[in-house]
Amino acid sequence: MISPEELYRRLDEVMDKEAELFLTTVPYARHLTDVSEPLNERYYIRHRIETVKRIRMTSKTDALALAKMVQEDYESARHWSHYTAQELSHDILYLQDLRKHGCSPADVDAVDVFHSTEQMVRYLENSIVDVGSLPAVVYSLFVEWNSARYSGTAVTKAESHYSAEHVAGARAHVLIDSDLDHYSMMVDIVHRLLTRNANTQTVIQLLETISSFFRDYFRELYEETVLAMSHQQVR
Repeated sequence: MISPEELYRRLDEVMDKEAELFLTTVPYARHLTDVSEPLNERYYIRHRIETVKRIRMTSKTDALALAKMVQEDYESARHWSHYTAQELSHDILYLQDLRKHGCSPADVDAVDVFHSTEQMVRYLENSIVDVGSLPAVVYSLFVEWNSARYSGTAVTKAESHYSAEHVAGARAHVLIDSDLDHYSMMVDIVHRLLTRNANTQTVIQLLETISSFFRDYFRELYEETVLAMSHQQVR
């Protein structure tokens, strides 16, 4: 059985590799965090809208995972329920910021979710049926790892482009993740679940698949915003 320390090390290896793959294969990959270039407003706002959509959609997979986890490891389910109940309301933080851009909740609801997001959520739902709660936890682990490393810089860039009021919700989200150390919480739950009914390779495969969906998402985001705008300008 892998130790907690070894699990942290192995996860960092995988996530560093996936981050590098993202940066080298996805157009505009550094845009949200590269403070040396101006922020593309259309790209940024559409990304924040999808963030709201994704939070709401994965709230369902979080709940499906909780039902499974109650049977797998009750103590883990206790921690997972606290975490997911908090995440359930984080869409409000981003909606608060979007209002500063003149984007109402009704405007957000009217936007169709990206195909890659739909596919990822469907994958999570099916995987939970097949292997239990682990896929939902690994998804959160992936998100929290990236949040800890990149979200603060992205918020700072957006704040410098707009104002502190425009990123108040996003800034609060970063602070919540940091103060409560959500990444460590996810690693702890994964480690507990690994002692029950899975192995480290399953976690790695889930991480790599989830990462591929996010690469697809950011490609779609680029195509719908930056690329589409450049085509309009050519016409």
